[in-house]
Amino acid sequence: HQAACIRSLSTLAGRMDGFRSAIEYIQDFIDIPGLMMWGEEVARIIGYNVEQEANKYLLKKVFDFESKYQTAAAPIPNYPRTESDPLCVNFMGRTVSTLLKMTDAQTTIFSRECSGWFLADGQEVCGFRTISLLRRAIGVCGLSGIDKLLSFRIMHELHRFVKFFKTTVKKQGVLLEQIRDGLFPEWRIPANDSIGFYASATKKTEMLMMPVMTCLRRVGQAQLLRKMIHNELQTCARIDASKLQHTLSTLNEAIMSNAMVSCRTTNDNVLSEKSINGIQEVRDLIDTMGEGDPISTAFLQIDPLEGLPVLLALFVISYMPKFKYDSDFGALVRSNEGYPIDGWPVVVGMATLLKQFHPSYTDSVLAYLGQYVRSSIYSSSSRKQSKKEDAPHLSETATHTLIFACHLCSISKVPRSVLYEKIPQYLIEICAQH
Repeated sequence: HQAACIRSLSTLAGRMDGFRSAIEYIQDFIDIPGLMMWGEEVARIIGYNVEQEANKYLLKKVFDFESKYQTAAAPIPNYPRTESDPLCVNFMGRTVSTLLKMTDAQTTIFSRECSGWFLADGQEVCGFRTISLLRRAIGVCGLSGIDKLLSFRIMHELHRFVKFFKTTVKKQGVLLEQIRDGLFPEWRIPANDSIGFYASATKKTEMLMMPVMTCLRRVGQAQLLRKMIHNELQTCARIDASKLQHTLSTLNEAIMSNAMVSCRTTNDNVLSEKSINGIQEVRDLIDTMGEGDPISTAFLQIDPLEGLPVLLALFVISYMPKFKYDSDFGALVRSNEGYPIDGWPVVVGMATLLKQFHPSYTDSVLAYLGQYVRSSIYSSSSRKQSKKEDAPHLSETATHTLIFACHLCSISKVPRSVLYEKIPQYLIEICAQH
């Protein structure tokens, strides 16, 4: 996928640069705003294809004759789907599909420090150079369109997870409540055999873990791609449109301040239609500039899911034995090539899922993970004392759980001091020494 994608993007980038240069050359001779017309038409074509591709995620679809991008003077043609990728409607969908195949968490490793996806031998599969080449090929509007399609995909996956939780996990509500009662309060180590309690809990909930893994892996992969795209858009904005970027940033702050003042003075949380339209226009420009943190995006408005923090904590505990920490990548990676998992996509997927709920959900997950780490070190200490052996140490599972909690705090922008409330700082330092 990588070699074919790079060749296609390089060819397309060369052609697009040639068209743009030709229009720029002749616009002065025939006295037309050539580059402006070029930009408007490219944006219109990209917008139309994004709109049609997004229909597969929407209940209320926008048909061709309803599209605001179609005009009778210059209609945008529809091409049949390809045999190689029949699920995609047009080239924008195929571009997103190719990116997802290149960065598949089952075969690649994401490194946050290196900002890219790599094979196990260290060969880069997708990084800043790939995203930069993609921008040259389909432009800033194209990158923004891919970001929108990835957002629709994330929203779709989150909706599927909520449906799974309400239909399948809810049937296990009594079991999750019993486990939660056994772990209460979180600041205390569970009574009797704590490690045996965790082993029993993960065994009883084992049938729920694969759908959770699939959701987190897909959401995390899409969010990491969005993060890379936002970084590329921000870089281009700082170089090519720095004044516009600063203007939009100031305007955004002014709009938010006025909205907050209006809500306080009128005691009404409903903004006027004019204000909403203005905010939407500014939002679209800000998205094109790559501003904002994709991980903090709220995709859903849903009711609380009872038992979700316990389920996510058990998921982390049950899957940590399948990971190992790779210091070269600075990430948790699969310990066996047969495991279809990768560390950072799972962390980012969980952070995105927790962002859809009250911050107390994130706090509860960290509390349960901290409780498990403390229970593990306590159990290890008890065994060492009974056998009169050397000082206790963290098990691999507890170490990986601690690393996962640190990564979750980092990507969610949760202060490390919050984690210190759940896990003593000296335990984190012990983990760092290993």
